[in-house]
Amino acid sequence: MAEIFSSVPGGCKSGISSEQDLAGFWRRLIAAVIDLVIIIILAATAAAYLGLGEGWRMLLMMVRRTPVIADDGTIMTSFIPMPAATFLLVAVILIPWFYYAILESSKNQATLGKMACRIQVSDLHGSPITFARATLRHFSKILSFFLLFAGFICINYTAHKQGLHDVIAACLVWYKREIVL
Repeated sequence: MAEIFSSVPGGCKSGISSEQDLAGFWRRLIAAVIDLVIIIILAATAAAYLGLGEGWRMLLMMVRRTPVIADDGTIMTSFIPMPAATFLLVAVILIPWFYYAILESSKNQATLGKMACRIQVSDLHGSPITFARATLRHFSKILSFFLLFAGFICINYTAHKQGLHDVIAACLVWYKREIVL
């Protein structure tokens, strides 16, 4: 991988301008917080539009460890009632997956939070990533989460500022500095 960064002065591969550096942990964390707020808004809107409020209500009952009671008064005995499972599928899995995968594989190479922080995702050669690679990168973040955030913290300590999910998906995250003329 060293040859990738040594082929152009300034450590950048062709296709990546010399005004770009690798994005660090704090800039990426700020982008992630912005993206989280956007995803919560999207999920709440989708839940309201699709009528998933019952699933949200049942999920809250499960978290509170109270009996899960349907709208008609019956007590639900299944491990995860269907309305709660549908809410989880849409709000926790599908919406974040499509948000990250579609936007990171677009021509902007960034989610809205990343655009706000002036960072982009590329493959190791500076090219835009595919939807499949963006999907792999997104779901690899689950592994980083279950490793007590170690996969995210390693961004500070790796040579190319890659998190575990970046290494798995063979991606780099770039910071594009503003050029003042």
